[in-house]
Formats: sequence, C-alpha cells, structure tokens
Amino acid sequence: MKIRNATIKDKKDITNLYHELYPGRKIKKLLPIEKTKFKSFIFVAEENKQIVGFIWANFIQYAFSKFGYIEELFVKKQFRSKGIGRSLVKTIMKKFKDLKVAAVFVTTEKENKEAIELYQKLGFKLCKGPWFYWNPREGLPK
Repeated sequence: MKIRNATIKDKKDITNLYHELYPGRKIKKLLPIEKTKFKSFIFVAEENKQIVGFIWANFIQYAFSKFGYIEELFVKKQFRSKGIGRSLVKTIMKKFKDLKVAAVFVTTEKENKEAIELYQKLGFKLCKGPWFYWNPREGLPK
C-alpha cells in the first residue's frame, strides 16, 4: 500500500469515493480543491495503482493560533481493517505536527464506532458532542 499526495488527476476517483461515502447526497462534483478558503491537504491510499481511500484535511490559521481539521476519511469497504485508515490519519497528523498546530479536530457520527475506535487508538480525545481532538505535543502514535 502506498500513501501519496492527491493530484488534480485524482479528483474524479476521490469524487466517486465521496459518493460512496455519502450515497444519498446529490452532489455532482466536489468544490474544487483549489477554491477552498483554507489550506487543504488530500492524501490518497493506493493498492495496485487503484485509489482505495483518501483523507481530506484543512490547515486553519486563526489570529495567532493554528489548527488542523480532518474533513473526511474514507476507505473502501473491502480494504478496511488493513491499516489504511490508520496510515492516512497518521500521515495528516505528521503534516499538522510539522505545521506546529495547537490541535487537530475531527468529527464523526456517534454511530460510527469504527471511526471512534480508530481516532481514540491514535490518541484523539473525545470532546463535547461528536468532536475529537489531538494535541501534537503528545507525540505521534506508534
């Protein structure tokens, strides 16, 4: 398995995965990455030259504070439980640590036990509501 930066060529594959993640949404195409208001990072996971998952996160600088926010994490069902999601999250955590963010935030639905378990194993702590956070000063997961 290989983790790499997404490119414009990957936009169609990522959009298709997004539709798989949210099958009921009637979104024809995602907002172009280059038009977002924050500094966005997208990494993809490839298996045999096929994109099987992605992580999309934003770097936000607000006044004197820097934060990371994981927008989306998705791995195709048949590729789950193989460490791909973990590798994608660890990749973005390292990126945010290098950017010296104060915290990284992520939300998930309370029914998504798989995601909750993953984030907690990676050192994220539950806040009020569906929010999790990770403090880079606590180090990267092993």
